[in-house]
Amino acid sequence: MNKRTKSLYGYIFPAVGGLFMTYLYNVVDGIFVGQGVGAAALGAVNIGVPFITFVVAVAAMFPMGGATVVAIRMGRGDDKGANHAFMTSFVLTVLVSVVLMIVGMVFSEHIIDISGGYKLSSEMREMAVDYLFYYSAFSIPMLMSTCLSVFVRNDGSPALSFIGMGVGAAANIFLDWLFIFPLGMGVVGAAIASGLGQVFAVLVLLSHFVFKKGRLRIRPFSINFSLVQKICRRGVPEAVSQLNTPVTAFCYNLVLAHLIGDIGVSTFSVLSFIYSLANAILSGVAQGIQPLWGNSYGERNTSELNALLRRGLSVNILLSAVIYCLLFVFDEAIIRIFNQDPVLVQAAAQALPVFSLSFIPMALNLIYTAFLFSTKRTAQADAIALSRGIIVKAITILGIPLLLGDSAVWLAPFLAEAITLILAAALTKTTKLVYK
Repeated sequence: MNKRTKSLYGYIFPAVGGLFMTYLYNVVDGIFVGQGVGAAALGAVNIGVPFITFVVAVAAMFPMGGATVVAIRMGRGDDKGANHAFMTSFVLTVLVSVVLMIVGMVFSEHIIDISGGYKLSSEMREMAVDYLFYYSAFSIPMLMSTCLSVFVRNDGSPALSFIGMGVGAAANIFLDWLFIFPLGMGVVGAAIASGLGQVFAVLVLLSHFVFKKGRLRIRPFSINFSLVQKICRRGVPEAVSQLNTPVTAFCYNLVLAHLIGDIGVSTFSVLSFIYSLANAILSGVAQGIQPLWGNSYGERNTSELNALLRRGLSVNILLSAVIYCLLFVFDEAIIRIFNQDPVLVQAAAQALPVFSLSFIPMALNLIYTAFLFSTKRTAQADAIALSRGIIVKAITILGIPLLLGDSAVWLAPFLAEAITLILAAALTKTTKLVYK
């Protein structure tokens, strides 16, 4: 294995692991709630997912946009400018997390009703409101763990980034068990466990800056509004790309609550947890390569940029194929991890093979998006992210049942990703790489 390959995998594996741990928080909540409380509670947790993942997506704009600026400036040898971009992103994340914490706690009932909760049983709706309220209370550590993980990885400590998220996930698993089974706290316990897990992750990640292990420092700085605009502009593609999860969940919750009711929402709950982990793995590859793309762009190394693109596409297509095969072969066994209800298991097992087809084109779309925004082709990255994350995804989920019948609703994500892949390949091929 040559030096370039070692560097590539040295960033990819921790990034995949760290992002996997981030999404594991909600999945672990789903497993413990589904097994310890019941199918209705499983659906209740999923009703809150659109807002929770929307918050994460919006906040991702700042660390990912900032990380792109930091990587390019480090590639140019501008450590002072890189640190300014880091601190700006850090403070923006804190400010947004405070706002979203207040919104999530004060308007938890309204948010759940907007997400389709008003069409569900009073039991499921009440549990969904409780889960969202307590989860929102931990918005600051939840968003800061993601932010710090990105910058610790970009500052040369990808292993610590992974360890921090791993410690948080381990704490979440233990606390989920403690709060749900021995203490019987139900969905409230699951939400609090996730929040406390994020607190542990933040403490580990902060050690990178406290002990000055890299080039970035937490220090006073002055606000530069042109830099804020640059960070936001660079981060929009990643934020919009991550909006794919809440848009998918929101549209499916509305459609399934109307067509099927509680069991439909519970079925999608299981599928969405599986989707979030697959998305974490595939997005992690793209995020892992991002610092290397940024450095290569800063060095104006075109051959290295293209080589990294080819490697990223190859890794993700292989991973997505492996994930699909595992889900296809072990569908019922995987679903039973969440809940043993035979009706739910049968419904989810029928939907999973069709629903998870979308992972294959999605894997390639994520690489193309990250490559384009890492090389300052933000408009093209925005177009891909908007297509797969919002426009085409919403149209297909809401429209496919009308055109092909209710049973075809699970095919919608695959169609949206496939249409977007054609756009992504065309934009990458036809837009010229320009060094700015």
